[in-house]
Amino acid sequence: MSDSTNSDAKDGGNGGQDAGGLDLPKSLAREGHVVWFHEYGKYLGYAWDEAVGEIRRAHVSDPEHAIYFETFAEAMVATEMLTGARVILRALKRGEKPRLVR
Repeated sequence: MSDSTNSDAKDGGNGGQDAGGLDLPKSLAREGHVVWFHEYGKYLGYAWDEAVGEIRRAHVSDPEHAIYFETFAEAMVATEMLTGARVILRALKRGEKPRLVR
């Protein structure tokens, strides 16, 4: 698994400004809540860490590799030890444009 740098899942130009000026992704791969680092356009997800030889939590560009939480509370707990500007996004179904929750 690698950290994809594909930005095709982003709205470009006009219609992308949403929720306080953030350029939200066009859609998410699954329903649920995700942690999104808006300054980097990356999600909290899983990626292979060569240094330790295992899969670890990481910033990932591909929403397929993001961690999807069932509830807002689960997503918030996951952010407790994280640094950097982040928000919680929610999609009610696969392929739907996410809404800013916090």
